Amino acid sequence: MNKKEGIAEYLNRVHSLSNQMMACGENLKDQDLVEKVLRTLSSRFDYVVAAIEESKDFTEMKLDELQYSLESTQEKNQRKGNRLVI
Repeated sequence: MNKKEGIAEYLNRVHSLSNQMMACGENLKDQDLVEKVLRTLSSRFDYVVAAIEESKDFTEMKLDELQYSLESTQEKNQRKGNRLVI
């Protein structure tokens, strides 16, 4: 994830790459993608990742659910005037 990249842009990139991999015959599960996204978020998202891991069974979480959680956190921070780009 790039420093100034938002969640929507990052996950669009992940979707694009996973689609390319599946077109080449790779079998990807949502669980694998969710775990990869949680591992590759920059350190400024550590508190969000910890909350998701503690509050939800992320091993059964869909990528769309993860995106919703991360984007809602981003919107909340932006409404508060916090310029943290998630």
